[in-house]
Amino acid sequence: MWKKLFNKTQKSIKENKAIVINEMAINYIHIQKTKKNISLKIDQQGLIISTPFHTPQSYIEAIIKKKLSWILEHLKKINTDSQLITSIPVLGKNFKVIYQCSNNTIDFKNEIIQLVNKENHKKIITMLLKESAQKYFNERLEFYQTKINEHPNHITLSNAKTKWGSCSSSKNIKLSWRLIHAKPEIIDYVLCHELAHLKHMNHSILFWKEVESIFPEYKTFKKELKDHSLSYFILD
Repeated sequence: MWKKLFNKTQKSIKENKAIVINEMAINYIHIQKTKKNISLKIDQQGLIISTPFHTPQSYIEAIIKKKLSWILEHLKKINTDSQLITSIPVLGKNFKVIYQCSNNTIDFKNEIIQLVNKENHKKIITMLLKESAQKYFNERLEFYQTKINEHPNHITLSNAKTKWGSCSSSKNIKLSWRLIHAKPEIIDYVLCHELAHLKHMNHSILFWKEVESIFPEYKTFKKELKDHSLSYFILD
């Protein structure tokens, strides 16, 4: 009798979870089941982690951090080049992608991305978004730097997948072009975060007070960035 009770297979448990790494939310499905090893899988549902029952959460999160590059890479592969992009978020709004147009451009007024043809469409959309990101970020930084009486020496775009922005001791700011997918308030939070580093190269109380002085609503949009960051990883 006791042997039968011990050998009885326990019903699996499925939960939706998330972990924040470098201000980026990684959403995943956690399945607890009767098994010996931990496995990671990525399909149309996203990241799926299967573990034995009672696996410590800290151990699961350590594996996600260790495999982060692999996870991000394979999440991207779900959206393969064979799948034609018909819409994409730009500044928090869903822009329609139209093909067979006279030139490649972004029409912000009508929320449309116009492309000449479908060939290399993801590469061209990425190029257009990067150009728009550089211009938009520069304009917003010019607006906010007057509030802090500091200005960066150089502003460049990065292809970063785990860090939205950085500020060096030489007062050079780098920003992930992928932020152009986010709504303006989220972008403003990141920009003000990096501007505050011009005065405080840390995350001390003084630093966060500086951020708040430039952008009082920062806490709301800091949380939104964490909650929605994975949705900004659409293109390579």
